[in-house]
Amino acid sequence: MKMIRSCALLHPASCILHLASCFLLSACAPQPLAITREPTHLRLVAADTCGPLVEELAAAYEESHPWATVEVVGVFNSALAERTLREGEADLALLSWVEPSGDGLWSQPFARDGIAIIAHPDTPLDEVGLALLREIYRGRVQEWEGMPLTPVSREEGSGTRAAFESLVMGNLATTPTAVVEPSSDAVVEYVARTPASIGYVSTLRRADGVRVLPVEGVLPTRVTIADGSYPLWRPLAMATMGEPTGEAREFAQWVLGPEGQAIIGRMAQ
Repeated sequence: MKMIRSCALLHPASCILHLASCFLLSACAPQPLAITREPTHLRLVAADTCGPLVEELAAAYEESHPWATVEVVGVFNSALAERTLREGEADLALLSWVEPSGDGLWSQPFARDGIAIIAHPDTPLDEVGLALLREIYRGRVQEWEGMPLTPVSREEGSGTRAAFESLVMGNLATTPTAVVEPSSDAVVEYVARTPASIGYVSTLRRADGVRVLPVEGVLPTRVTIADGSYPLWRPLAMATMGEPTGEAREFAQWVLGPEGQAIIGRMAQ
């Protein structure tokens, strides 16, 4: 403030020269050095449902955090992904189902995912209710309008299967005659080529060649999953052993922030 007042009393030309000299002195003054981050390496593991998400999130995070190298060490079913984390082979996991354990596993929901009920185009079902779906997967309803129904399930350890059985089956077992497939993509492929078959998959997976059935009259969409009006939804969760630290903590905060949520929202459409 003193410099500005004194300058105002000078002849205009002198004032300009005085300001120029100030700028030159300022330019020659030592400038703070840019902070260089130490390189870091983050290992991620993901459940099958989160497979498409983890690749997109890892690539975007590396782009905005040039000091970080993000390695996706594997995409498995949710139980195997969690085991990989617990055995120290990953720093953070994206899981499709987390059972409360109280044994040091930290988890935080980061997205909602729907479980779509899919059918072969020739399957004579236009929609299903939860009660009918339960009876089909119990093996009590084996045909519909004269066509034998084939229920298709995921394998034990699948987070999508755990969520489906929790939301639909309760304490009842899936019939042993159900066809069991090892991934969401395999379920879609089987249902697409098998007349009168019905299955379930994450809404994050592509469902080419099949029909998605309304459940209780509601189709799974981004809106109906978000507001809970579609009955078959579950949270996806990030997990670490203990509270996340270092790059795992930064990644988790970034996923929950606007950039990470924008990527998830785009892929959920």
